[in-house]
Amino acid sequence: MPEPQKFLLAALDMDGTVLEHESSWVALHRAFGTTAAGEASLKLYTEGRIDYLEFMRRDIASWPAGVTRAEIEGILSHYVVRPESKPTIDELHRRGMKTALVSSGIDILAEDVAKELGIDYWVANGLQFGDGGRVLPEGIGRVDPTRKDLAYLGFLAGIGIPSKRTIAVGDTIYDLRFLKSAGMGFMLAHTTRVDDPGIIHIEKLHDIFDHI
Repeated sequence: MPEPQKFLLAALDMDGTVLEHESSWVALHRAFGTTAAGEASLKLYTEGRIDYLEFMRRDIASWPAGVTRAEIEGILSHYVVRPESKPTIDELHRRGMKTALVSSGIDILAEDVAKELGIDYWVANGLQFGDGGRVLPEGIGRVDPTRKDLAYLGFLAGIGIPSKRTIAVGDTIYDLRFLKSAGMGFMLAHTTRVDDPGIIHIEKLHDIFDHI
């Protein structure tokens, strides 16, 4: 009988991994002229002085009053997909694997990227909108950047795939727990290197096929 396939799913970070650019939150701050406020909130979060829901609330509060979903969609629509992303996703599917985005970015963008690339699942943080599509003060926290593993393992439990039969790919130190929660974890070395023998450093997304 043929040997059973080792891996059933590949999970990828979005910003900086599947996409060329940085965080979708950063893109919004740049567009709204609120970068300094975003950096101040990020410092508090990374120092452990606020949790991620409070970080999201402060980010949203710093934006101009009355920002709408249409404005946010317009800003986030300028994303750039890495050239190797689509061929890599297609090859994973050809090998019978499911694919997922796991991102601490914004769900509006994650849904669009997943649709464009044919990615099966996505998990990301959310915005809420009220009358006239205006953004509401409280975000929907699904993926804490420093604990992406919790969101990932919860997602896997929901679809019935054991983590040891998955691979994960990321590009920053924030992804480390996420990568280590999978059966095999890959770090894009052009962005970040970590001193961890359990992490495989790659230069391009398609380099994962040298290992699986």
